[in-house]
Amino acid sequence: MPPKPSLSARLLGAVFPDTLAPRERHLLKLHLASSALGGVGMGVLQLSDAILVKTLQASSFEVTVLSLLTTVGFLAALFWSGAMQQRRKAPFVIAAGIAGRLGMGLIGIWPDTRWFIFVYGLAWLSQGVFVAAQTSILQHAYRDAQRGRLFGLAISAMTLSRLLATVAAGWLLDWREDVYGLVYLGAGAAACAGSWLMTRMERASDIWPAGAATMHATAPAVPEVVAGEVRPRPATEAPAGSQSRYRPATRPSLRAGLHSMRDSIALVTRILREDHRFRRFERNFFIYGIAFLSLLPVVPLFLVHDLGLDYRQIGLAKGLMGQAGMLLFPPLLGRMLERIKPVRFSTRVFAFLGLFPALLICAGLVPGLLRLPLVFAAFTAWGIGMSGVALAWHLSSIEFAGEEDSSAYQSVHLVLTGVRGGFAPLLGFGVIQLGSNLYGFMMSCALFLTAALLMHRMARAERRGSQGAARSLGEDPSRGPHAGRDDGQGVS
Repeated sequence: MPPKPSLSARLLGAVFPDTLAPRERHLLKLHLASSALGGVGMGVLQLSDAILVKTLQASSFEVTVLSLLTTVGFLAALFWSGAMQQRRKAPFVIAAGIAGRLGMGLIGIWPDTRWFIFVYGLAWLSQGVFVAAQTSILQHAYRDAQRGRLFGLAISAMTLSRLLATVAAGWLLDWREDVYGLVYLGAGAAACAGSWLMTRMERASDIWPAGAATMHATAPAVPEVVAGEVRPRPATEAPAGSQSRYRPATRPSLRAGLHSMRDSIALVTRILREDHRFRRFERNFFIYGIAFLSLLPVVPLFLVHDLGLDYRQIGLAKGLMGQAGMLLFPPLLGRMLERIKPVRFSTRVFAFLGLFPALLICAGLVPGLLRLPLVFAAFTAWGIGMSGVALAWHLSSIEFAGEEDSSAYQSVHLVLTGVRGGFAPLLGFGVIQLGSNLYGFMMSCALFLTAALLMHRMARAERRGSQGAARSLGEDPSRGPHAGRDDGQGVS
């Protein structure tokens, strides 16, 4: 009887299974390292609202402005998505890494709430560029059958580093809260290094060994927006992973910038107008986003003012309990996403997220000794639910894009995230001004459940459509879910 493998060997086998091609193993190593370094920056950014309230004595309105910047910067995708489409993503990633991630180190040079909010906004503006670029890189890096689980592993790596960074920063700021500038400097340098590793991942994904082109189809007929017109691209240019899939770069100029803005707007509107299934999915995701973003000004004020938690307790709730689910569950949920696809997957995730505001409502109503355990339980549910959202948020664009450059679809997603980010935190702020934090939680819970119900209706309509199509062709409708582009059935 052969000896049982050691624990370290089993863990290594879980991360790098035998089913991975050598190329995918190399790319996964770069991906995990990039995600871990980026998680350090995100872990510190996660404490920004608490730092603004406790250290810089910010008002409720300033906390709301900070919440707005978390997503409203994604509207900038209207200006750079056209320039990024079918081009190398490395220049965009490096520029965003230097300006937004490394620029976080400047946050401590002026202890003023306005400067803090400005630098924070730049960091999130760069995150939008990184997300769109990463989606396209992952589209070409991994096979469809592996992508969900491998991206889940990357989320776990990011979550672990974010957990450690959040908890460590919370303890450090409890010791000396005036050193927050040094904390951001270290976190920004780590996140910028993660951006550089992502560009190496893109470069490595373009180096195709002999026979590797069989892992992907040949380059599809990807529509290209040029001067406001949609022009088809030839379907036989080159293998999908080759360097010839890129358009040549343009020289920076005012005219080129204006053309890029026009092309980006045309690209976003074209996708929303023509892809009815994606439009319906985004409508439902939009409602989830309102539920999530409306909580951004509510939660820090509730934790600090209503419950009186200190940095250590907030760090444990957000860092340890909130990230535990995102550390353990992404690989498992990634497999689920591969199996049931984004619509049904989002239905379950949105419904589960309704537990977060519901548990915080309970924490605000029970006696003092029970409050902290309920807060910890709420952030545990939040972490599990958000691990699913992270998968759907990043990978659903690849599913809907099909053969197109998924950065275009992700840019649409980012623009809509920016739109809801422009008013959803204000909605939460208005509710707590007129009522209380508990009313904000009640509104959020109702919106989570509404988004889940609408996703469920969409999935049911698609299932009926696929069964009807199978019967008309004389096939067995139970052989599997509908695959491919939507034909308009069940679209509201």
